[in-house]
Amino acid sequence: MACLRCGVIGLGRLGFKHAQNLAGRIENARLAAVSDPFEGARNNFSGRFSGVDVFADHRDLLARKDIDAVVIASATNTHGSIIMDALKAGKPVFCEKPVTLDMDEGARIRKTLAEVKGYLMIGFMRRFDDAYLMGKKQVDSGRLGEPVYVRCVSRDPGAPPIEFAKASGGLVLDMCVHDIDLARWFIGSEVSRLSAEGAVLMWPELGKIGDIDHVDIEFRFKNGRLAHLEGSRNARYGYDIRTEVICTGGSVFIGDLRQTACLVLNGEGSLTDIIPEFRTRFDKAYLTEMEAFVNDVLNEREPSVTLEDGIAAVELCFAVNDALKQRKVIEL
Repeated sequence: MACLRCGVIGLGRLGFKHAQNLAGRIENARLAAVSDPFEGARNNFSGRFSGVDVFADHRDLLARKDIDAVVIASATNTHGSIIMDALKAGKPVFCEKPVTLDMDEGARIRKTLAEVKGYLMIGFMRRFDDAYLMGKKQVDSGRLGEPVYVRCVSRDPGAPPIEFAKASGGLVLDMCVHDIDLARWFIGSEVSRLSAEGAVLMWPELGKIGDIDHVDIEFRFKNGRLAHLEGSRNARYGYDIRTEVICTGGSVFIGDLRQTACLVLNGEGSLTDIIPEFRTRFDKAYLTEMEAFVNDVLNEREPSVTLEDGIAAVELCFAVNDALKQRKVIEL
């Protein structure tokens, strides 16, 4: 079986997970090199993995002729420039969402991808989660009729570190971009009109950097369907990700608060454990997503999630932020 030799750029929470998957969980992939500008991240990686080259500068990794493909999980505000560096180096690319924080840069990425006839997959891992895949299969089968309304709830158990938040693009681009992608995916249409309300409810330090910790977003699609998306950093009880798809002949409910399918009852009430954070909830989805990237590259197939999917989601994020600032409905 052919083996894809991969490099991972960025060794934060997600980069480290992707590196772990490529190093030992995907049969036809091998982790050949990693890079991160922060010495602490490099040392943490080197202390747990051997036989993998470690670089401070991603350009040194890209210069390696024995690297077949790269995974980009660097700071959000560096995604666009590193994507273009990797494409120009002739490497197939997987990049975590969002693809960019600047739409002009998005146009440059699109131009570069076309010029080099390259490969670029965007990381929307929820599309690879077993529950979401089952829900999508049911909706696409037509057995439930036509999807008419999507409701998404995304709640984190707390605020991210401030330094991360500064470079993330904010709540909408960092977190709600997943639900925006899911709404397009399930409804199968583009958004024609949107509105949003957001505020700082629990984390004043986010307000100081121009961010918010809660948002409610309303979409109307070109085909007349609707969606409501909630993004929050305020679920102190745990990580809460759920999606409902209402169809003309039935519905799909995706997501569960419980980490373990066990409910304990006693005289004081009920008790269950709650999913603590995103890597626990979507562990298998991250693996399945990376397997899709490796197999698509090896078999010369089109990306499972394209640049156009990534750009469409980012464009909607910017429109949502405009609606928040202008306090009005945005027509697209």
